Amino acid sequence: MKKRHAHKTNVLLVNITRLGDMLQATPTIAGMKMENPDCKVTVLVEKQFESICHTIPNVDEVLSVDLGMTVRSLAREKEGIIDAFEYVTEIVDDLRACNFDYSLNMSSSAYTAILLRLIGVQRRGGWASDAEGYRIIESEWAQLFATSVFHQNRQFNSLNLVDVFRCSADVEKHPHSLLINIDEEPRERAMALLEEMNFPKDGPFVMVQAGASQLKRQWSPEKFIRFISILTEQHGCRVLLSGTKKELQIIEPIVAASNRARVFSVGGKTGIPELAALLEMSDVLVTGDTGPMHMSVAAGTPVISMFLASAYGYETGPYAAGSIVLQPVIGCGPCNPNKACSRPECHDTFSPELLAELTMLRVRGDIEKLPSQLASERGVIIYKTYFDENGFYNLKPLNVEQNQAMERYRNAYRNVWLDDIGGFSVDGRGDAVVTPALNVIGEGVPGVREVVEAARKGQELIRQLQNLIANRSSSPQRLGETSEDLTELDRHIEQLGYHHSHLGPLTRMFIFNKENISGTDASGLASQMMGVYQALERRSGKLEQYYS
Repeated sequence: MKKRHAHKTNVLLVNITRLGDMLQATPTIAGMKMENPDCKVTVLVEKQFESICHTIPNVDEVLSVDLGMTVRSLAREKEGIIDAFEYVTEIVDDLRACNFDYSLNMSSSAYTAILLRLIGVQRRGGWASDAEGYRIIESEWAQLFATSVFHQNRQFNSLNLVDVFRCSADVEKHPHSLLINIDEEPRERAMALLEEMNFPKDGPFVMVQAGASQLKRQWSPEKFIRFISILTEQHGCRVLLSGTKKELQIIEPIVAASNRARVFSVGGKTGIPELAALLEMSDVLVTGDTGPMHMSVAAGTPVISMFLASAYGYETGPYAAGSIVLQPVIGCGPCNPNKACSRPECHDTFSPELLAELTMLRVRGDIEKLPSQLASERGVIIYKTYFDENGFYNLKPLNVEQNQAMERYRNAYRNVWLDDIGGFSVDGRGDAVVTPALNVIGEGVPGVREVVEAARKGQELIRQLQNLIANRSSSPQRLGETSEDLTELDRHIEQLGYHHSHLGPLTRMFIFNKENISGTDASGLASQMMGVYQALERRSGKLEQYYS
């Protein structure tokens, strides 16, 4: 693996805020320790999430910042502004005194980027800011994250965001799973809770997380009721529903309409440690793309996960081998996470009967092959999670319903990024097989010839610019004209990505590469720009070869 900052001794990991984010950081943290056994890892979080971080293994110290207090102080104006300034100054001074030799910012927020700039850690991954306070993304892996979550590009991505952030921190070794600490005391409290409610001791133990972060990502209670009925009446399962107090309005109607002797709820009754212990005890969790999904994986329990609406299994799927992902086949999916949906038709692409059958198959053991009636299932892709030869998460389709062209583009882009950014041997060929710059581009990928020609035009313009910079007698007008030509060319490259959606990841990555050029020396900036156009040409050629 290509690494910018391999050796680490004193690491600051910034701004893990939610349960899922926290758990998805654990392979990176563990990998840092695996590669640097004496490394100290400090996690900086917002105060309200501090307790969550104490469940993460391999963390040496947890520090918190009270952003809510800072905002309230600013709102008071006058002396409040002084209070906020003094508070932030104290935080910055304390963090500077820690002498961190590496920082990883897993938040894309501007305030964490500026905070890292103030702390002055020189070696960084993720988001940071330049001398003028503008947010920059120094690591190409972090730039790839920004490229992949750009809505138009999501469907072409097959790299889990855990791996993208892990590589942003130059971490190659990792535990191939999420991690969580489960102590004996929460296990005892979880067991006592089950005893108190007279939870049955016979039959498969299935946990169900019915709630989700958005209404459009939440399967209907009626479907859950039918699903649970099949589990209890036909398979003798005992079912336990989990959730927060806010989710009781979803959970309670499901329990009320189910077999009360076999179906129970711990909604609003558990903290994170107790929920983790219950998940550890269960045979399988059935859920959407939720925090409990990540917790179940960390506890060592497989999941059957429904990736509805904006949820996308390749991005945030259960990060462990042997779980099942259901991804609806629908033209509008995965949809924009920031927009509501009044008709979530993706919810109807699979039935409670299918979900129940998959659940029982997984309860009995790892699913290597689907029965014929499920293998021909339409409307939903049934994936199994696994790790490839380079240790990257991937999904294997178990049924016939899949978009072959889309799968082909996903695999091609996967190989491009692992090869070009990571230096991994991929697709049985390896980096040496792919030429640095193609002289002839075929017709396999529509529009790629235009991208290559634009990349070569950019290199030609950069050479002109370098000559003009070197010649002190060059007219400002010529410099301005060349700069305008480059601006127009960049606009054309961006438009190619919009016109040919399958080229969007290439062109968006180019845009992020160029936006994160830094420095003040004209010759140095031109040299960096040349590298960006060369990368665009090189990656276009690799996409063509890996697609063919």
